[in-house]
Amino acid sequence: MDKPPYGYRDPKKAALFSQPSDDPSIVPDRISPKVEGYFRIPAIWIEQSVEHLSGRFERLTAHHDTIVQMNLSCGIEVRALRDGTFLFDFSKFSLAPTVIIPGYQIPSSSIGHRIPPEHTKNEELAETYALIRSQILNVHQACLTTAESVLKRRSATMGFPVTSWNTNKLISLDDIPQYFNDSEDVHSIARNFLNNRLGPHNFSEVPRRILEKDVVEKSLLLLDNILSKMDIKLIRIVESIYLSESRRSERRLGEAIMLAWNSCEQLISILWKNYLRSADDRENNKHVINKERFKKLVGRDYTASVRIEFLHLLGIIDKDQYRKIEIARKARNKWAHEMKDAKDSEIHISIRAAESILLTHLHIHIFVNTSHRGGVAQWPVWMMNQQG
Repeated sequence: MDKPPYGYRDPKKAALFSQPSDDPSIVPDRISPKVEGYFRIPAIWIEQSVEHLSGRFERLTAHHDTIVQMNLSCGIEVRALRDGTFLFDFSKFSLAPTVIIPGYQIPSSSIGHRIPPEHTKNEELAETYALIRSQILNVHQACLTTAESVLKRRSATMGFPVTSWNTNKLISLDDIPQYFNDSEDVHSIARNFLNNRLGPHNFSEVPRRILEKDVVEKSLLLLDNILSKMDIKLIRIVESIYLSESRRSERRLGEAIMLAWNSCEQLISILWKNYLRSADDRENNKHVINKERFKKLVGRDYTASVRIEFLHLLGIIDKDQYRKIEIARKARNKWAHEMKDAKDSEIHISIRAAESILLTHLHIHIFVNTSHRGGVAQWPVWMMNQQG
């Protein structure tokens, strides 16, 4: 049986796909969003709450006031709105730019059609970039809690992680994120309720913390320091630290230790490869570590455990870092091989190990908050006894 034909695109009729059409056979060109962002939960006000502004009930737009605007050196423009919405313009960011998904014309056939490969390819590329963007937003959340700790010497509950599908997606920074009702998106539901979308007659204030403008500005500088290195692996390492603490706060200890150890292991790999390259350069400017030898030294014979020992003996990681990494490695192995939960203290130490290496060797300051809410309700014993 013959396969259905592909949709097609006549180069001479490119205008058909870049403008509105009543022709049902035309699938238009599409473009991925320039701007993505998130509404932070737990909710915050930036600099000043709406409750302190005059006409707050009549002017929902007060929630959307831009409090911080910054152009990062990596090419991203950022705006932080009063209600705790953070918007990032990625259109000039080379690691995750906008993507044009070419349209096509559906063949006039009763047997259906296949989507052209170039359409599918660019659609998948846009999804890949959306994932990178959401990882950057989570990295910013790690930077936000770091900035609050550094500047204000206080800790607070970290923001909830976002995913590629539930970020705010906009055409430009001048657009206001829409108040859509989405039963699958807790960020959307929370923003609709907390920002009093239904009007003053339904208003019921839910307290939010005030986050100072200088904290937000510091968080963006910390983020820029990470993104300026243009390294996707580094972005994912920092996000893994953030997600590890998020899972720890949920008491998902197995997942937490795996994420924390993954960050440590990737950082150990970076230090090991950097040492091999520097050792090669020091040998009278001669390349004593050829391609095959390098491949061997980064292969299975030199496991993370072996690399840790060498890096400590060489003085690249200090005694405290060595101790913490070993705790992380052993706790991860117990979970991976025995499904034995890591201790809360072991996850804490593992996260601190990764943060320490990031700061010492890559000059990246991340310090995620390790406080969390308890999962067990408690009452005085006499109250329970009264229940009979």
